[in-house]
Amino acid sequence: MLENNMAAKRRRAMVLGALVVGGLLIVGVLARPADTAQRTGNAQPSPSQAVAMRLDKPEKFLSGWPESKNRKWRNAAQQSVGALKTLLDGDATSAVATAYTTADDKYTIVVSGVSGKVPNPTAALDRIFATLPRLSEVKPTRPGPMGGEARCGKGEDQGVWVNTCAWADDYSIGMVAFIGFPQTGDPDDMFVRARSQIEHPVA
Repeated sequence: MLENNMAAKRRRAMVLGALVVGGLLIVGVLARPADTAQRTGNAQPSPSQAVAMRLDKPEKFLSGWPESKNRKWRNAAQQSVGALKTLLDGDATSAVATAYTTADDKYTIVVSGVSGKVPNPTAALDRIFATLPRLSEVKPTRPGPMGGEARCGKGEDQGVWVNTCAWADDYSIGMVAFIGFPQTGDPDDMFVRARSQIEHPVA
């Protein structure tokens, strides 16, 4: 049993490295989108268009998942946050960068996001997914009650699937990556639930 656990841990470490290098997990270097870029018709009215938003790290995620003890997952989230900050006009007012995992480490969710002034949400999403070249089937999805725009895509490496969803509105940008989940699930629905836990209007 111990050998099986060690083998599983080694495999998870190899998978993480492959996901990072393979352009499936970490947002790469981003250029700030031009303010003049036109928005698409997929945007939904958002509270953030009138009210600033704040991102907070939940103690437990979704159905009670604890924060991951794996620093590599959390470091991956922090690297993405560094890139997302470059899409803001000015400094970030809040940020979240962490990961959550099931008790057996079978499923992992990596969360990255920043709040601040977003010059153009549509162009920001264009830049995010441009740096994740191995994601396929990228398409608009429901942004949830916070509004704005959102897209999801998926990719696979060494038999491990990654479903990545990202959102952008006037005052926040973020992404949620679901790693190792069966493809019979609904990452779009989980994304809406996840974003609702992370993003809140500033009182």
